[in-house]
Amino acid sequence: MIGTTGVVTLAIGGGESLGEVELGLAGGTERFIAVAAEPIDVDATVLVIGVRPGRIVDVERWLPLPT
Repeated sequence: MIGTTGVVTLAIGGGESLGEVELGLAGGTERFIAVAAEPIDVDATVLVIGVRPGRIVDVERWLPLPT
């Protein structure tokens, strides 16, 4: 799951504040509780950088490189 990108569905407050992300997995989508160091707003694209017990993922804002 680390390295997967997804979309924030419930804003993440930063620090240990919880939010929610939707990730594309196994041909479908699933929602996970998410934590990020910095606040991230709804509809932002994120990258999963860690996985915790209890369907919690650590994420950071994903900014694809310009082409």
